[in-house]
Amino acid sequence: MPTPGPYLYFGAEDETDEIHRRLADILRHYGADFPDLQGNVHVLTFAGEDAVLGHADHSGIVKPTPLFERLLKAATEIKPVLIGIDTSADVFAGNENDRAQVRQFVGMLRKLAMQANAYIIVNSHPSLTGINSGTGLSGSTGWHNSVRARAYLTIAKTDKDEEPDPSLRRLEFKKSNYGPIAKSVALRWDQGVYKPVGGIGSLDRMAKEQTAERLFLALLDRFNDQGRNVSEKAASKNYAPTAFAKEAETRKHGVRKADFEGAMCRLFAASAISVQPYGSPCRGTTRLVTR
Repeated sequence: MPTPGPYLYFGAEDETDEIHRRLADILRHYGADFPDLQGNVHVLTFAGEDAVLGHADHSGIVKPTPLFERLLKAATEIKPVLIGIDTSADVFAGNENDRAQVRQFVGMLRKLAMQANAYIIVNSHPSLTGINSGTGLSGSTGWHNSVRARAYLTIAKTDKDEEPDPSLRRLEFKKSNYGPIAKSVALRWDQGVYKPVGGIGSLDRMAKEQTAERLFLALLDRFNDQGRNVSEKAASKNYAPTAFAKEAETRKHGVRKADFEGAMCRLFAASAISVQPYGSPCRGTTRLVTR
């Protein structure tokens, strides 16, 4: 488990009110409130202001700014377990493609980490090349080589390069000097919080489940429009999963009766479908409908 302790956030992209809104979502998820953060979460925001911590002079020497010295003093006093810096493009006023300058800047951050006895995480946006190559890098390889560990948060895709769910992300670990490279982690964005949803191997399963759910809803609407009522009861002759499994598009997507049965259960749980009475009241007949 992560080591508990104070957290120091240094951000240049979002104002304090936005950070508080995000914290409110996180606290709600954990059943906590802002008083629980007293003395443990320290937020420094510089949205719309000069947030540079290190700049390169005319000879390419990277020097700390007064703001860096302010951050160093705060971190030395607070002794946070973790310092988050968001983002590298906002705090480094040098050439991100110059390996020497990048290494100097990372060296500054190393000094901060050592004096505060803290971990530091620096957020950085990938370049188009970094996205296309899958490295998640931007600029010099010095960003990768100079740090002790690196992770890449990216869109989750299946082995067939499909995106199973736009709310899914994948956390890939690209480097770890103090241990083996961990397996990637699948995350789902839900009400302001990223929640683990299992290993990367489950993405193909999730993609198939989502396909089965979409097909189930589409076929249910079509059957009802055609007057072909289907039932949720497995013993009935018009059992929905059995009827849907016979359709041409079902075979095209490789969805089976069992997949539709699972989809029906999930759709009931999500209140996406319901049972509706129809016909003569004395007969007590029901059918499945979308909600």
